[in-house]
Amino acid sequence: MSNRPLLAAAIVSALIAATAAAPNPVAEAATKSEIAGAAPNSPGLFLSGEATTYNPAGDPPTWYAVADAFDSGTADSPTRPVRAGYIDHYDADGYSPLGALVSSDGGSTFAPSSQDGVEVSARLADGRVVAPEFVGQTSDSLQQRRMVMRYSTTDGTSFGSTVTATVNVAPQTFAATSANFFPNAVVQVPNGPLLMSGYTNLATYGPSALLMESADAGLSWTLRSPIVLGNATRKFSETTIAVASDGALISVSRSSDYDNLWKRRSTTLGATWTAAAAPIPEFAPDSAGNRPFGRINPRLELLPNGILALVAGRPDNHVALSYDGTGTTWNVKKVFYDNHSTADPQNLNEGTSGNADLARTEANRAVLVADSCHAITYQGAHYNKCAWHNAPMSGGTKEFQIKHVLADILTAGTGKIDLARKATLSGDLGAVPGHARTGVRGAVDGSTEPWSSALKQSDSGTLDLALDRPYTLSKIGLSLALGGTQSATIQTKLNAGDAWQDWHSVTDQTGHALKYHSPGTRKAQYVRVLTGQASYCPPGVAAPCSVLNELELYSDDVDSFENDPIGGTVPRGYSLDYTVDDNGVGHQGIWVTQDVDGGGSSRALLINDDSTAHLPAIRRSDSSSATKTLEFRFHPRKWRAGAGSALLFTVLATPVNGARKSAFHFAAGSDGVIRYYVAATNTWTPLTTGQSFNPSTSVWSTFTVHATTTQATVSVNGTVIGTAPRADGATSALTGHQFSASSTALANEQFLIDDVHTANS
Repeated sequence: MSNRPLLAAAIVSALIAATAAAPNPVAEAATKSEIAGAAPNSPGLFLSGEATTYNPAGDPPTWYAVADAFDSGTADSPTRPVRAGYIDHYDADGYSPLGALVSSDGGSTFAPSSQDGVEVSARLADGRVVAPEFVGQTSDSLQQRRMVMRYSTTDGTSFGSTVTATVNVAPQTFAATSANFFPNAVVQVPNGPLLMSGYTNLATYGPSALLMESADAGLSWTLRSPIVLGNATRKFSETTIAVASDGALISVSRSSDYDNLWKRRSTTLGATWTAAAAPIPEFAPDSAGNRPFGRINPRLELLPNGILALVAGRPDNHVALSYDGTGTTWNVKKVFYDNHSTADPQNLNEGTSGNADLARTEANRAVLVADSCHAITYQGAHYNKCAWHNAPMSGGTKEFQIKHVLADILTAGTGKIDLARKATLSGDLGAVPGHARTGVRGAVDGSTEPWSSALKQSDSGTLDLALDRPYTLSKIGLSLALGGTQSATIQTKLNAGDAWQDWHSVTDQTGHALKYHSPGTRKAQYVRVLTGQASYCPPGVAAPCSVLNELELYSDDVDSFENDPIGGTVPRGYSLDYTVDDNGVGHQGIWVTQDVDGGGSSRALLINDDSTAHLPAIRRSDSSSATKTLEFRFHPRKWRAGAGSALLFTVLATPVNGARKSAFHFAAGSDGVIRYYVAATNTWTPLTTGQSFNPSTSVWSTFTVHATTTQATVSVNGTVIGTAPRADGATSALTGHQFSASSTALANEQFLIDDVHTANS
């Protein structure tokens, strides 16, 4: 553990002696440590704590969690409501419409909805949402069933009257007229077929997974191919599909013997398959027979950032990621909700049913849903699988509930720029009548849905971005015409009057998510995207057309927290102090939040001092240099009342014998004055007379520190306010920075930090 930073309550009391209350003593039994965030140059999966989505009164059966989300609102005011659902009867007691829940805050909270829940749904090429139903099927013959379809013209928020569709499995044959087709996933392939995966009981093969296709938006379905047919030793049921990042179709199926999940890939969208179905190596049981991943009801979703996510369950609920979006390799897998017998963790007949689902909420975030307990019918009686054997449950509940967890699913890089809020957009790429999410801002809305784009009926188009400040741009995320090929060139310039300079070009790019390019760093404030002619135009847009589906830009010298985990996880690339007090309570006090108080971005770093035993402090180490620039935006959400309060920010020096050193140490006080600290005299001195910044809790300010090994010049909102000497009197090199609250023993202050820019200059 590094030495405790130079932030003692005694220092602050010298700053605020006239108003400070007597500090509370730090608990002697408190233990302090330092914990580090993940590496910023690697992708990652970060899970929030579990939350209760729905806890019905009276404990009726509530299980089999499902979720979906579709873009809504307008290009200027985009929304993405999340709908969750659940079964409200005991398993094997027939079938009825699902109960429904809805979230308008990205899956953080849910409320009951009067609409029926939707188990399977997809956005159609024409913009409607289609949802096939298992309930209400009838038989025409041993090769054809009639299935109920529902359609929504309101982005899935409500559905009109039902329509009856035909499902014909010829040349296969249903085992009986009562053999229904169970739909598990629907995918509208851009410039391709509408596909539906599911399973049924076939006369020759028994339970088998099939891929159906429709050429009329779901009114009639024919067999495109068997995904995997049953055999004498193994049957197959629940099967999900997704279009992978490279345009291939991937399927994942449940098997009857619970040995693994089985996958297939197709480069012809399921007309043919590249190899026989095979178990997924990363999910194989260990030497003791324990399965590291769920075995039933797989669900897939490709996020806009190109990462493919898979959830499945039983006995627990799991999520896995394929970082390259192809599903060829699964890089990480985690349990996101468990409620199993602690005496027999692998027992499939205890606890949660394992029927889980996911819905992406942002380009790099998804909500995962699960049930707490399985409601079953066994030998004619009803049982709760959490209670029928009286086993202790690992999740601590024996009631029927729906649970959810938020997952940050992140690509490499922490310098993602919030283009929706930090760029002024212009150009001739625009909107398509009848599709509210199209328009210039549709290209920076965080979504790769086809109708959340900027388009032009021409063989070329232009999108210009004037960023809020110069950035050292390092990476581009680019999605063009989905379902086709298209070329584009990205240009930049530093000043408005400069000539445009080519930065990067792509030729005939394909794909179904953002593709990332690192053409070398370029300092710029203005960016232009020149799009070429797309080989495919969406329905209603006449050829030729030019499309910019989505754009991301990254900077290698700014921590924007836009691509960091939200909540209690340490931001990537940083480390922070952690305290466990004498009551055993852990305190961190710093995390990334989306509650940014109008800060002009979707995420910021929150410093929340709510403990008299812990000082929230966070730091990042950089390369050693004789000069450093530290710039950040600061917002005081809450000053401590009745006592002096301050944000402390520090330029760190090269450690000595492993001990962290503060080269320059500043305090931005609740009186609007910035002071610097000198260790030799243990004094705080104002950088200038009067206020250095507006301390109002409604104002954001930008602080800049230009430091050498001996002195530092401080600016606020671009105006120099003073120069400070070195705090420790040394002349060693500079290595990083730190932010913290003002006192260990005093509490009740909150600060927001954003857009942390650093440079060795």
